[in-house]
Amino acid sequence: MPTAALTADEFTAAFARHGRTLWVVAAAWVGRSDAADLVQESARIAWQTRAQFVSGSDLAAWLCQIVRHTGANWRRKRRPAATDPHDLPEAAAPASPHPSPTTFAGLRDDLPDALVQKLEQLPEVARASLLLHVVAGHGFAEIATMLDIPENTATSHVRRARAFLREALAAPKAEAR
Repeated sequence: MPTAALTADEFTAAFARHGRTLWVVAAAWVGRSDAADLVQESARIAWQTRAQFVSGSDLAAWLCQIVRHTGANWRRKRRPAATDPHDLPEAAAPASPHPSPTTFAGLRDDLPDALVQKLEQLPEVARASLLLHVVAGHGFAEIATMLDIPENTATSHVRRARAFLREALAAPKAEAR
């Protein structure tokens, strides 16, 4: 397949057009607080590798793949070193027996804490699928292309994530009665 490096104008236009989507994918991988930095790092990598872009292919999907791969590397590098729990001061012990490796801080500051905690429990691909569909308004075919998964898988991730959130958030209300 013939490749052609993206021009500076094409590259700038692509980031302007797909910036929100890239941020949503980044937030799903590393959390809101680091999403902008991840998108910026991904932009640097995309610019350096723009000659690898296959002309005529889906530019948004190519950029999303760079964000996903960069996010995975980002998380591996930032993963805290294993520490013996006996060496930690009592106040520093984690509140949850299964803390997530990264904290998803939500997409909006006004999200209820319970929702943020449940979003953290979703796998990255499921969380990204849900956020791309609900927040960014992408269809399942677009999500599938962006995340490099089959369309039916994207649909299933969104459906299961919604069911999980619905059940998890309804449980405390049912217990309170």
